[in-house]
Amino acid sequence: MARVLALAPLLALAVAVTPEELESYLYSPSGLDLSRTDAHKLAEKEAWILTQCDVTITDLKALQTVLYSPSVLDYSKAELQSKLLLLAEQHVSPDDLKSMYSVLYQSSSLDLTRPVAKESTLTLVKQFAEHEQIKELYDVLKKLVSKADAQKWTLVLGQDGCDPVALKNSYAASKDWTSASKSCLRANLNGEAKRYAKNGAAYNAVEFEQYYGDTYLDEWRAAPIEKRVANDGKAYTASQFRSFFSSSWEQKWGAAAVATQQRIAADGKTYSVAEFVSYYKDDWQARWEVPADAVV
Repeated sequence: MARVLALAPLLALAVAVTPEELESYLYSPSGLDLSRTDAHKLAEKEAWILTQCDVTITDLKALQTVLYSPSVLDYSKAELQSKLLLLAEQHVSPDDLKSMYSVLYQSSSLDLTRPVAKESTLTLVKQFAEHEQIKELYDVLKKLVSKADAQKWTLVLGQDGCDPVALKNSYAASKDWTSASKSCLRANLNGEAKRYAKNGAAYNAVEFEQYYGDTYLDEWRAAPIEKRVANDGKAYTASQFRSFFSSSWEQKWGAAAVATQQRIAADGKTYSVAEFVSYYKDDWQARWEVPADAVV
């Protein structure tokens, strides 16, 4: 699988979880409730990956609570078994999942069906969309189009990272969705947010359009997001910088070093973005986010 790695040098990492601890959690009825044999095999395979990703048993339990709880995502035990470890290794936040699901599912907000809300929650959170911005997008769109179209476009534009105010102003002026969607994407985060194109270089939305032309939106949606290292030594997206630093976020973002994101490839070795590009060529973006053996 392509896994998210911690930024610290691998040899400097303390053991986040031992095979024995992980096996106990995987086997426990309050954990993933696997058979003893399956728990042992999976623990031997995954413990070192979780350690490199700096994921602990406490982290797994917190994520399990949100995924498995009937009041939140309500995944079955089988779904939990198939999703939990990978989501933890991708550093998906339980709080972000809970907040996003609430916005998508509640009748006072997007009012999506439970299956659509569940699937969209994972998609949006993994794309670092903000639940407040999703709600603001929907509030703008529902005044312009039907409820069904507002729901559909909120999910699309939210994943793209579009600014609700720019969407409202642009559509009011042009009455054209194509123009409005481009404007709200360019305006989001003042153009500071970047994603990695097929060549491994990070571009903002305007540069993506210049690089790809008419297909840039599809390419933008497929592209991994640039992160930078904050004062705590951890990597964050531009939207996360804005949430944390408020009015000073752009100054902090501009001064921050670009994070060296890494993944574990199909050969079991770790690679940076540039190395992943060299290893997988044009297919690297798809390989970056999904299990290697699931890509044909």
